Amino acid sequence: MSADGKDLRAQALQDKKYLVDPYQDWLEAEGAPIAAGPAIDLNSIALAPWPRFGMRGAACHVEGRCDFLACFVFELDAGQSSAPVRKLYEECIYVLSGAGVTRCTLSDGRTLDIAWRAGEAFAPPVNSACVHTASTQGSARLASFNDLRYLMGLYRNEAFLFANAAPFAQRQAEAVAAGLSADARGLALSPDEDGAGGSLSLAAGCIGFDLRDLPAHGLTRAARQMQGAHFLCLSGKGYTLSFDDEASPLARVDWAPGVLVGLGSMSFHQHVNAGAVPARFARIELGSLNSPIFRSRRAAYGDKNVYASGSAVISRAHERAEIAALRT
Repeated sequence: MSADGKDLRAQALQDKKYLVDPYQDWLEAEGAPIAAGPAIDLNSIALAPWPRFGMRGAACHVEGRCDFLACFVFELDAGQSSAPVRKLYEECIYVLSGAGVTRCTLSDGRTLDIAWRAGEAFAPPVNSACVHTASTQGSARLASFNDLRYLMGLYRNEAFLFANAAPFAQRQAEAVAAGLSADARGLALSPDEDGAGGSLSLAAGCIGFDLRDLPAHGLTRAARQMQGAHFLCLSGKGYTLSFDDEASPLARVDWAPGVLVGLGSMSFHQHVNAGAVPARFARIELGSLNSPIFRSRRAAYGDKNVYASGSAVISRAHERAEIAALRT
C-alpha cells in the first residue's frame, strides 16, 4: 500500500506494467474467439472470421498445455483461399477434414505447393508467405500447432514476426530437403513396449509431432515430462488418466478423433484405448527429433548423454493397482 492507501500492485496490473502476457494481448487485439477447457473438440468448436489469416478461426487454450506452443483452428469453404501470410514462427498443421493445397513463396521468390488431405500433417518452410486453398469438393478444417506464443512473449513485436523480410534461404532449403508433409494417420510405426511409436520430422523444424499407436484395450505406461504438451487423438477412442503421485486422485479426460487434451507438466499421464480397434494419437511439444532444444526432449528421443530432471516412467511392476486392473 502507498501512503494514500492505494493498492499499488492492483494499479500496476491494471496498467500492465508487469505480469504482461504479450501473446494474450495480441490475441485479444486480433478479436479471435478462444476455446478453453480440459478437452476441446477441434471438429466442432465455434469459429469466427479472423481477418489476418483470411479464414474462420479460433485459438484453443486447452488446460495443461505448455507455455511454448499455441493451437489455432482454421476453416475454409470449398474453393476458398486464405490471405497470404508471411510468418517467422514455425507451425505444424494437421488436416482435420477436407483437402487442398498450400502455396508457399520462398525468400528467393520461388513457389512450391504442398497438397494435403484429411489425416495428413504438413509444415510450411519458416518465413515463407503461404496461401491455403481448400478443394472445390468441400470445406477444410486445419489445426495449426505453432510457437507464436513463445516468440510473441520473447520479442513482443508483431511486425518482426509477421512482416520480416529477412532471407531464410538456407533454412527453407533444409525444410524442403527434410520433407514438408506426411500421412500422420496412416504412417507405419515401430513396435515398442507401449504399443508402437514414431516421430514426424517435418520441414527440419523444432516442433515435435510424435505419434503413438495403442492396440485395442491397450494402455501406455504412466509417464511425465518437464513441459506440458498437446495431445491430439487421430483415430480410435479412449481416455487419459492423470495423477501427481501414487496417492493422489486420478483425473480422467476422454478423447476421440479431433479431440485435443493438455498434458500438464510434472504430472503422470497414462493413456487407455477404450475401444475394440487400435487408437492413434499425436503428442505435440516444442523440441523435435531434428531439433530437440531441451535436455528433457533429447532424453525422450533416446539421448543417454544428458541428464533430464523430471522425466520419469512408471514400470508395469509399479503401476497403480486400479490402473493395472484395466489390463486384466
